[in-house]
Amino acid sequence: MIRSAARTGGWASPSVDRTSGGHTHVINFGLAAGEFREHYAERAPYLRRLALRGAPFEWAELDAALQRVEPTAPSFQLFNGGPLAEERYTDVALELGAPRRCLEKGRFYAELKSGATLVVNGFERYSPTALRLCAEVGRFCSAPVVGNAYLSIGGRGTFGRHWDTHDVFALQLIGRKRWQVFAPTFPLPLGMHRSEGNGNDCPTTPALDCMLEAGDMLYVPRGWWHHVLPQEGPSLHLSVGTYAPTVHDYVSWACARHLPAALAARRSLSATPSAEELDAAVDALRAIVHSAQARAEFEHGATSRARVRTELHTELHLALGADGIEPGDIVSINAAYRLDATAAEIVVRGGRLRLRPLARSIVSALGDGPLSLEALSLELGREHGGEIRAAVLELCEHDVLTIVRGAH
Repeated sequence: MIRSAARTGGWASPSVDRTSGGHTHVINFGLAAGEFREHYAERAPYLRRLALRGAPFEWAELDAALQRVEPTAPSFQLFNGGPLAEERYTDVALELGAPRRCLEKGRFYAELKSGATLVVNGFERYSPTALRLCAEVGRFCSAPVVGNAYLSIGGRGTFGRHWDTHDVFALQLIGRKRWQVFAPTFPLPLGMHRSEGNGNDCPTTPALDCMLEAGDMLYVPRGWWHHVLPQEGPSLHLSVGTYAPTVHDYVSWACARHLPAALAARRSLSATPSAEELDAAVDALRAIVHSAQARAEFEHGATSRARVRTELHTELHLALGADGIEPGDIVSINAAYRLDATAAEIVVRGGRLRLRPLARSIVSALGDGPLSLEALSLELGREHGGEIRAAVLELCEHDVLTIVRGAH
């Protein structure tokens, strides 16, 4: 159903979440991660009004981001009933003696005004706000994420009715956009599956028909059909895709990594294999995938390979030092996977980092979400303020933590 009730503009005012022990979040998901997994994850859409806290996304940040991205596919594309040729909105110019494609502003603006949609893939690489929003979704879902931005001024939309092979958190940053979400006809697709060309399979009646306005969030599980309809006026939303490992990933890994050790799997496949021969191989695989040791090895490998894009803190590391971290600065964990705060060492950036007791206490305190430095110091003891600052800065250097400055 489309909302018609009046509401105030802008995003929700920043506030301290008293129910979470003073934790400060960029996104107010409206429920705990465990509740989300139990009731919505891969099951049903979830709409949260005014989920985004703090100041609204500024046009100036969009302009700065678009200045950084090369206006070529796949990072930067215009769609209007299909992809538009780059020559329609870019020129080739010499830059320091080398040819480089650049936006031709007049044609670029004209294409958008005529109904085209701009898609910037990996928008978190160019926008600090998008980076923080993606990090928040990644922590909430305990999964790697990628954020794509969609800018439109009316028009027909980008991809028509389709479904994705990853879960999507749509965050409306500027303006508004209508979303129609339909029940899946092929539940929980994997990366090799495609909805292109199957639009006629989409149900006729949407399960959810809503208008997202600035600050709203909509979760769409993979496999659920959706149709995104731009409205009159400018609109920008960030589509954060989550990429958690699947059972297929785990079983495929187990087959490649451990099944060759089973004699039953190494036997030659005869023209008419007996049921006993195949059952023996299946039983061996079953024992592997049910093994706690194999599951831990798989998860360790996934964590080791994960690379989470994080913010830099050059002023702190090169000029101010630990004393430059202020009470209102927000500290949070970077890792897409929950860290084991009881472990003497953790896996980050593909390597191992040994944690001292204070570092383990900091990681443990941040396990349920970001905290201001003041709240972190209250939890761990104000008398250790200097040591806490130094430990936080060191963990940031190793990409375990990040700091959002000036959140006072």
